[in-house]
Amino acid sequence: MKLLSTFFFLVFSVKVLAWGPTGHRVVGLVAEKNLNRAVREKVTRILGGHSLSRVSNWPDEIKSEPGTFGHTYNWHYTDWKDQDQAHDESNSSGRLIGAINEQLAVIKDSKATAEKKAFALKFLVHLVGDLHQPLHVGNGLDRGGNTCKVQFHGQPTNLHALWDEGLIDFTKLSFTELADFVSKGHAPQLVAAWKAGEPVAWAKESKELRNEVYPLDVTPSKTAGERKYCQVSGTLSPEDTPKLAYEYSYKFVPVIERRLYQAGLRLASLLNQAVK
Repeated sequence: MKLLSTFFFLVFSVKVLAWGPTGHRVVGLVAEKNLNRAVREKVTRILGGHSLSRVSNWPDEIKSEPGTFGHTYNWHYTDWKDQDQAHDESNSSGRLIGAINEQLAVIKDSKATAEKKAFALKFLVHLVGDLHQPLHVGNGLDRGGNTCKVQFHGQPTNLHALWDEGLIDFTKLSFTELADFVSKGHAPQLVAAWKAGEPVAWAKESKELRNEVYPLDVTPSKTAGERKYCQVSGTLSPEDTPKLAYEYSYKFVPVIERRLYQAGLRLASLLNQAVK
């Protein structure tokens, strides 16, 4: 029974990754470039000589040890239903915003051990990235798009996986190339505005973006929450599966690039204030 439960934990945990390895490394690298020099040196020391980009995927990698790190599984997402104006994480199965604030508090704590600060930093770089993936602020209906079956250039996938990795991999860019591209062309006033705010405000941005990323039903359903291709049970015919290709990529890759840049910029802002 223990082996079986571990198997299901691993299978399901794979489905809630955000941005994939490339995206998370982009967030870490953008943050590194925007850290104050003294803060960057302290962060490197805390991480034992490693960079934020290097450790950015560690929180996903440790899911292979549910006995040790199982308590962190629901840190990677939160629910914010369409009809709710305010966010209430007590009504969510995930606790992404709470986990971010907790890790930030550890980094600010002068009494926290080096080991605890390193753990907090590794999670903070990852979770701030998660927060900026629209489907990690879920509607509470479809597991952040995991149950939404689509095709991308003829290949079956789901909407969550497409946003985690599919669209980023489609660019054929390394994380260093992508970090360089996403960092260019922003007006200073806009960059200053993006640095402001707090995690719940950034989550609201993801919520507001979220419904835009769902393709229309091939056969329209009653409401957005009842999209035929997102139903948990039942078999979806190929005719009812949204078929996405270049038009979808051209529309949303720029959105992804903006969210990756915002995540890195905001992570740097948090650390510049928190690391003493």
